[in-house]
Amino acid sequence: MKQLVFTIIGLLCSCIMMAQIGIGTENPSSGIEIEGSVRFRNLQEGDLQQFNREVLMDNQGRLGYLEIESERSYFVKMISDEMEDKVVLNQTDKSKDLFLEIELELLPRTISIFEIHYNVPVSFETEGYSAFSDTPLVSEIGVRLMKKEEQEGNYSNVAEGNRSLSIPSEYEKTYPNLEFRRSFIEGMNIQEVLNSDVHSKKITYKLMSYTKDNDGIVQYGSQMSDGRGEAGMLLIKVYHKPYYGETINE
Repeated sequence: MKQLVFTIIGLLCSCIMMAQIGIGTENPSSGIEIEGSVRFRNLQEGDLQQFNREVLMDNQGRLGYLEIESERSYFVKMISDEMEDKVVLNQTDKSKDLFLEIELELLPRTISIFEIHYNVPVSFETEGYSAFSDTPLVSEIGVRLMKKEEQEGNYSNVAEGNRSLSIPSEYEKTYPNLEFRRSFIEGMNIQEVLNSDVHSKKITYKLMSYTKDNDGIVQYGSQMSDGRGEAGMLLIKVYHKPYYGETINE
């Protein structure tokens, strides 16, 4: 009888210890076997336009959610391109490629927001007008923002992204005398592009020159002959927000 009591107590203690194994373990390393059957059921498919929460999971497997706001966007990445060489216009107003170009992906069923920034140094020629002043050989210098979507063959101008600088008619003479004056063209534009398709697409942005009444030499980016100056840059910040069927103004 005494031996039976000790046996029962031993079995109970073993069960208690075994039952405690795994308590507080958030990341078990062993698998589990289940005897019997497991039933799965399909979740009912709902209308995405009616949902207002988004389920998220961290790197430890814990679940959470965020409230979905129709105007909320998510920062994805930032891409930049820098001029590798100068672009020179000699007595012409013909627009030239500034070799600042970025290709972006339009994800399926997604609204992409592109915050476009550019800064391009420019130099332009002047000539002596009098003993005290010089006159520039160009009246306007600028940059044109261009874009091309995947299905389009040619670039189109994004007028709201253009920037230009009106050049003063006279500059006070300096000592030593400067044959070229320097400035820069800076611009920013926000593009909101919808891809309602189920396939990804491509869109490309680039910069081109703009001048008016250019009777001399205009140079974009890089250095002048004296080694001064900086390269031009195009930078795009990319944001995404999900598309649930609403229409947007493109």
